[in-house]
Amino acid sequence: MLNIRRSNNILLCSLFFLTALISSNVWCNTDRFIIVGSGMAGAMEAYHAFLDAKKNNQSLCITMYEQNKSLGDTTVSNIAPSLTPDEILSVVPRGQELVKKIQILFSEPGGIRVDDVRGIQGTRATEQFQQQAQLYSMDEVGHNQRTQCLLELGKMSMDMWQKLYEDADAELKEILKSSNFNACYEPTTKGPRSLCNGYRIDLIYNVSNAKARALSMKQDYESLGYNQCALLTPDQVTALDPFLADFCNAHSTKNNGQLEWNHDAIALWRPGGCLDAQVFLPKLYAYLTKHMGTYTNAQGKIENRFQIKFGTKITGLDFAHTNNGQTIISQLHAQNGQTVNLVDQHGATSQCVFCPGESVGTMKNLGLQEPAYAGFAGASLMFTIDIPKSKMLSCAKFRHCMEVHQEGVVLAWQARFRDNKIFIAVAGTKAFYSDRKPNKNEDFAKNRNLLQLNMVNDVLPEFISWALERDTKGQTLTERDLSILEDKGIVTRWAGTRAVVYDGFPTLGCVYTQDHNKIANARCTTHLGSGGVSFAPAAIAISRSAFDKQDNINSFAQTVLRYADSTRSV
Repeated sequence: MLNIRRSNNILLCSLFFLTALISSNVWCNTDRFIIVGSGMAGAMEAYHAFLDAKKNNQSLCITMYEQNKSLGDTTVSNIAPSLTPDEILSVVPRGQELVKKIQILFSEPGGIRVDDVRGIQGTRATEQFQQQAQLYSMDEVGHNQRTQCLLELGKMSMDMWQKLYEDADAELKEILKSSNFNACYEPTTKGPRSLCNGYRIDLIYNVSNAKARALSMKQDYESLGYNQCALLTPDQVTALDPFLADFCNAHSTKNNGQLEWNHDAIALWRPGGCLDAQVFLPKLYAYLTKHMGTYTNAQGKIENRFQIKFGTKITGLDFAHTNNGQTIISQLHAQNGQTVNLVDQHGATSQCVFCPGESVGTMKNLGLQEPAYAGFAGASLMFTIDIPKSKMLSCAKFRHCMEVHQEGVVLAWQARFRDNKIFIAVAGTKAFYSDRKPNKNEDFAKNRNLLQLNMVNDVLPEFISWALERDTKGQTLTERDLSILEDKGIVTRWAGTRAVVYDGFPTLGCVYTQDHNKIANARCTTHLGSGGVSFAPAAIAISRSAFDKQDNINSFAQTVLRYADSTRSV
């Protein structure tokens, strides 16, 4: 982590966006809004368009086009999203670090290279990405400035997630609660530490400089205004979360009656939260369907004002020009033969936003400008473990979220009592996949899933012992153990990808044709990488501001839009 000094822009930009942009921006001043992609960025685009329409007493129809057959197939539904101000920085390396690590095999500490998948090396997409990443890595000052900007954007997004919850009606609040929503924020009072109150425990182990790493992270968070960060002793961790007692005992030594961490382990009390997107997204979309209501179309058929068209991959665009010379998208073409008209018979033009997320190279493939891009594959494990009857009562209050760090590995982690079972979701570790799509049977996914299984067993061995019906504490688990858990349906393995640009910065705001014509009725909110959930509210706020008059955009938003421009290159 980089050590970042606190910027005065943080509070100013957060206040500006929280009080003005989301509530009053009327870029979507239309009766029809098209969203390509149904992940978290698309969800936040839809929700805030709905709020705008409601506030302005506007009739609005929102249609999403999603290439996957269901929400369950999307990346965001198969990971364990953290809510942290630095989530976008935490996994995919950037700058000089990226150039270095792309030469190291993924199974080595910090490595991200893959050797067993054909077509990754030597392709045009790979060469362009590596060339731009190499050039970008030479500008250390510019890299640090963008990193500072991303941290400020992350802090802004944490504030916006909290405000989203505070402003939600009772129904949406309940949806968030049922989706394991824990906001990341600075508690207003300095009482005793408690889980799920803006802060959480992160564990670092098998790292030679564990304490130094934790102190560096602590300094970053304090620079953003999170002032209650602290290194925790093993006894303090156990008091906060008794389910971590096995881990604390295994990585500490008793000295004068108290446990002290071994030299390669530490725990950090830091700002952070989580959201179970697998639960949240379908409930949010059901909420929008209900509250946006219905209308009667030209054929006399009653339709929902909010709709998702699954299995509809957008593969082509038609452009047109308005009477005043503006370039617009007039049609979307789908792989299944469907055509979506963005200009109706009266000349009214629909607005469109591209949120492709996991779909690497979508913008370029559609004939739009896109910075040099690549996909980074990630693997996840999800556990659903039966609880012995004698343990049901003691597990009923089990609930935590965190990140677990090893050398070159950061796992986003959610674990809780859900539907009378123990539910654990872990995701993290990346590999460079260029424009190729990973699958769970390749070396990368199998290797990382086994690593993840062993890390879960290191932290929560009692639960894994129940799952494997033997004592696993202190053991190194094998591929056979993983296969047993998968065959029994206790574990779900998954591998997917995130689209990332050479500088690791999101791509937000205006979009352009390949001949550099700005498109008047479209923009993008994409390339959020590992920050797709954490950064979604702030990213869409900045993206929406791109169509405001320049005088109405504060300096921070202007800086983000400059870094995030879809035509950028080194």
